[in-house]
Amino acid sequence: MVLRESPFPNACVHGLHSAAWALIFPCFWSLDHMIAICVPTTSEKRRKQEQECYLYPMKVFFGVLLSLTLFIICMPLALLGFIVWAPLQAVRRPFSYSVIEDPMGDARKQWTGYGEGMGFGFLEANLCFLPNSLARFNNLAKTQRRAVRIATHICNSVSRPRITVCVDSPTSMSMSSQSRRNSLIPVKVAFNSLSMNGAQAPGELLPVMNSLHYIDSSEENSEVENFPANISAGQTGEHPSEPAAVRDPQPAEITEVMSNEQHSKGPVPSPTLGKCPIKPRGKQNRREDLVTEISPLFPADMAFVCLLEVFEKRAAAKLKQLLQPTFGHVLYDVGVYGFQGCCEFKFLNSGIFFASRYPILDAEYYCFPRTRGEDALAAKGLLCVKVQVGLTQQDLRIVGYVSCTHLHATAEDNHIRQNQLSHIVDWISEFMTATGCKDEMVVFDVLCGDFNFDNSSMEDHLEQQHQILKLYKDPCCIAPGKEKPGVVGTLLEQRTMYEEAVISPENLQRALEIDELRKQYLAFPVNCVIDTNDNPEASTVGGGRRIDYLLYREDTVAKEVTTDLEEFTFITQLAGMTDHLPIAMRLFISMASEDDLENRDTVDEF
Repeated sequence: MVLRESPFPNACVHGLHSAAWALIFPCFWSLDHMIAICVPTTSEKRRKQEQECYLYPMKVFFGVLLSLTLFIICMPLALLGFIVWAPLQAVRRPFSYSVIEDPMGDARKQWTGYGEGMGFGFLEANLCFLPNSLARFNNLAKTQRRAVRIATHICNSVSRPRITVCVDSPTSMSMSSQSRRNSLIPVKVAFNSLSMNGAQAPGELLPVMNSLHYIDSSEENSEVENFPANISAGQTGEHPSEPAAVRDPQPAEITEVMSNEQHSKGPVPSPTLGKCPIKPRGKQNRREDLVTEISPLFPADMAFVCLLEVFEKRAAAKLKQLLQPTFGHVLYDVGVYGFQGCCEFKFLNSGIFFASRYPILDAEYYCFPRTRGEDALAAKGLLCVKVQVGLTQQDLRIVGYVSCTHLHATAEDNHIRQNQLSHIVDWISEFMTATGCKDEMVVFDVLCGDFNFDNSSMEDHLEQQHQILKLYKDPCCIAPGKEKPGVVGTLLEQRTMYEEAVISPENLQRALEIDELRKQYLAFPVNCVIDTNDNPEASTVGGGRRIDYLLYREDTVAKEVTTDLEEFTFITQLAGMTDHLPIAMRLFISMASEDDLENRDTVDEF
C-alpha cells in the first residue's frame, strides 16, 4: 500500500480546510497569548525578581489588553471558520504523511537479512509541545523554540558515528589469543559534534568520557554534599535552560585518571578503538541482565523516533521540516478532531509524531473510546506503523512493526488505562493481520509510549499485571513491581527543572546517578503506609516514576529471527526543554539460514 501524503481526498477540500483554519487561528493565537502572559514559569519568575518591580505588572496589563482586543475583533471570523472547519473533519484521514527521496538511498535493499545482523535504534520522548499557555502549566514555555532545538539535537545524533571501545575482560588474561578475541567487552563511546551555533560542524568530534572516577559508598555522601559546588556554570546560551557544551577531556587528564585506577586496582588492559566484532547470539545466550545507562547525548544512528504531546501545529511543522532531511518518512498531526471517530468533541489531536529512516508501507490510527476530564479534549489513541527495512535475495520484504501510544493521564482512573491497554492488544493484532503478506518476513514488533503508570507505585498494581506486559518484553522490569538495577524514572519534578543542578545535560546526568539527588529532581511514587497511630507516612520506592516505555515482542516475528537487546538508554540531553526523560533502545536483529535452523533445532533436542 502506498500512503497518500495529504489527509484529504483532493486538493479542493484541503484548500478549504486551510482557509477555514486561517480564519480560526488569529482568535486562537490571541487567547493563547493572553493566558500565557499571566502564567510565568519558575525561570521567568527568577528573572522577574532581577527587574524593576513595575515592569512586570505593566507588561501583563498591556499584553492582556492587546490580546483581549484582538480576540474580540477576530471572534466573528473564527466562528465562520469553525462552521466550515468542523464538517470537513468527517473526510479527513487521521494523520498527515510526508516523504522525501530516501536520504539513505534505497534503504529497502541495504540489508538482505541473512549473514551479518542489523541494529535498529528506537527513540521515545514526551516533549510537551502544547499551546504555549497550556505548556506553562507544566513549567515550560517557548514551544516553537524548543521544537527547533530538540530537532537539531536529534538530527546531530543520527549523523554522529557509532563507535565502540573494545576492552579485554580481566578474566581473559590467561586465555588464549583466540579466546580473548571472543571475550572482548564492547563499551560504547559517544561522540558529539558541536559548533558555536549548536549545529553540527564536520570534523569536531568530541569524545565524552563518563564516570571514569570510581565512587565507593564512603565517598558517596561527600559527593552529594559537594555536588552543587562542582557543577560547571558555563552555558551555551542566554536562556537558563541552554545545555552546557560537552568538554573534550585532554589526553593528560585521561592518562592521569587511568593511571590512578591502574595504581589502585592493578594492571588495566589498554582499550582498542574500533568496531567490535558482533556476531548474532543464539537464543540460549541472550543478554537478559543488560545494564541500562544514563547518557547526556542521544544515541547515534537512530532509525525510528516516536515523539509524544506534539499538539501544537506550528511546532509539529518545524519538527517535520528539520527532521525530514534525515528521517525521510514522517507521520504527523495524528488523530481526529471534532466528533469524528470519538464520543467527545476533540480540540487537540493525539500528539503522536513518528519519523522513520525506512519507508513506511502502511499506517493506521485508532482512537481510545473511553476518556474523561482534561484528557477528553485530546484524541489520544494508538498509531500502528509498518516499515520495510530490507529485502532478501529471494525478494521477500523484511518488515517491522512499530506502535506508539499515549494513555489516560488521571492517576485514579486505573480502569480506563486497563481498558485502553486491552484495546491496544486487540488493535495491534488486527493491524498485523490486515497488513501481513506471505511474501514478507517480520523481524521486530515494538510498542512505545507514555503509559502514565509506573512499575513501582502500589496504586498502579492493576496495570502492572496487565497481559500486555506479558506479551511484550520490558527491558527495565524484572517482575511486576520490581525494577532492574540502574533503572531511573522518566518523569521530572516540574518545580525544580531550572535549578542549576539539572539545567544542563551533564548536570542532570550526574544528579540522576546519585540517589539523594535523584529523589530531589525526579517524581517518585508515594505509597501511604498506615502506622498504629493512623498517621500516613510517605515512603518512596524504586528509582522514580518510569512512565515512558519501550517494549518489544518476539513471538510475532519470523522463526528465523533472533532479537537481541544491545542497549537501553535514559537521555538527559533535553534538560530544561521537557519534563520527561527521553529513552532509547537498540535491538540487534539476526536471521539464521535454513541450515542453521536445522542445526540449532538438533542442538536443542540433544
